[in-house]
Amino acid sequence: MGGTELLELIRRGEVRGNTEVRKDKSPWVLACQINGLWQAVGRPSVEFKCPHCGSPIAKPPTRCEECRKDVTKAVGHLVAHQKPKDQEHTWNANGVAAEKPKAPPLLG
Repeated sequence: MGGTELLELIRRGEVRGNTEVRKDKSPWVLACQINGLWQAVGRPSVEFKCPHCGSPIAKPPTRCEECRKDVTKAVGHLVAHQKPKDQEHTWNANGVAAEKPKAPPLLG
């Protein structure tokens, strides 16, 4: 699994900080231990659509899986992403979610 696929799984909530992941045959690690991963979840990405049928495609040059046409050029669209609401906390080194500090009550 590549980085793009991992980011998408996190955005959909299928991978959490305490989920074990690995690249190729490297050792399993907790997702929260991958440097920069959680910051990357909220960054915008570029998505491409087939100019023939409008289906999502990989970065050209590629072949559209939907209409089976070769695509050499396509316009990319910037897509904003937000972390899933249940993942707005921080993770410690053991993959345990730490509560976000709560704001003190307003006195008045």
